[in-house]
Amino acid sequence: GDGKMSKSKGNVLYADELVDFFGVDAVRYFVLHEMPFENDGVISWELMVERMNSDLANTLGNLVNRTISMTNKYFGGTVTNKGVAETEEDKAVDADLKAITEDTPKRVEAKMDELRVADAITEIFVLFKRCNKYIDETMPWALAKDDTKAGRLSTVLYNLVESICIGTTLLIPFMPETAERIFAQLGTAARAYETLESFGLYPNGNKVTEKPEILFARIDAKEMEAKIAEVEAKNAPKPAQESAPKKDIPG
Repeated sequence: GDGKMSKSKGNVLYADELVDFFGVDAVRYFVLHEMPFENDGVISWELMVERMNSDLANTLGNLVNRTISMTNKYFGGTVTNKGVAETEEDKAVDADLKAITEDTPKRVEAKMDELRVADAITEIFVLFKRCNKYIDETMPWALAKDDTKAGRLSTVLYNLVESICIGTTLLIPFMPETAERIFAQLGTAARAYETLESFGLYPNGNKVTEKPEILFARIDAKEMEAKIAEVEAKNAPKPAQESAPKKDIPG
């Protein structure tokens, strides 16, 4: 709700309850992302559910899951950079993805130098959103139907894995557990920070996990409403007890 948090108003959100619902890294993301520099942040259950579903489950979680699943489906989990970009359009979309990927570390560093943590996290998620757009642009499922496009398909998936690795390395200070899980699924480790502006360091011929796990499950808003109601009822301020009427003392 609006206004400052106050126990007497019953609008306090407790960190341990948020963690029980959403997990530690989701709460870290939410608090850091929703606390803009030099301003108060707005925190609500509804906004937390929205961020969980849109940013974490969809933008990041779905990106990692789709990339690994397609790599397994089309190449048995092996990631290979064939360097194939046949058309001018192919070259343009690849160049744009690489430019944004290589530029993101500088942008994150610049925001952190100004202590703008929320803006730094936003820059990382701009990269993840660009990766999702790259999937829509290159349409790997269409490339997979044409055997002559195998080299291009392999290149597209390599570019995605590499971009995710760079973005995930930047994510470590903010969401360490999630970053660790992503690297484990991609069969690699965090990149050295000074190498982040060099696109193409993911080892050629490396393999991703055979069974990708869901990083963040989407939350059903209606199911969550009932759980939230329970918590809010528990935290609601108790009515003040009326004091007993004073009795006249005969004097």
